[in-house]
Amino acid sequence: MENTLRLHDHRPGTLTGLDRFLHDHTGGMIGSLSHAIRGAAVDAILTGTEKIAKKSLQTIPLDHTAHTTASLATKTATYR
Repeated sequence: MENTLRLHDHRPGTLTGLDRFLHDHTGGMIGSLSHAIRGAAVDAILTGTEKIAKKSLQTIPLDHTAHTTASLATKTATYR
């Protein structure tokens, strides 16, 4: 997914570096992941930041199932 982004200031590897966060944030749902990345990319274009960061991904509303699953994962996750 990251290779298809056409954002001028986005550094390759940013999303893969957020792999654990993205999995927990989306409840491991690929559709929710795609939605979050697309939403953050659109926001990056509209705001002129031209990059995706963890903070921008957190502002994208997710579907109910992903949100519920992500909440459970966050409560039990241990981050390094």
